[in-house]
Amino acid sequence: MTYDQRIIGARGSKVLGAAAHTSLGGYCFIAQEDTVVTVFEVGGVNSLAAYGLSTPLKAGAYISVPEQSTITAITLTSGSVIIYNG
Repeated sequence: MTYDQRIIGARGSKVLGAAAHTSLGGYCFIAQEDTVVTVFEVGGVNSLAAYGLSTPLKAGAYISVPEQSTITAITLTSGSVIIYNG
């Protein structure tokens, strides 16, 4: 995926609510409301602390991973996010 495709979200997106979500392939997400994340994996590796997600996210928070990396799993205990497919 090129940088331009990432900017426009060319591969689509989906809304994730409070639940465990696996087998993802996203490159970023945006919190739609105040959101609590308890699992965040990048490339199958627990990255919750590395991305500073141990505290609740405010609505509008934008979290992205480096190019060539993908968000593979996320668990939300409250709130919702829109994840953009990579």
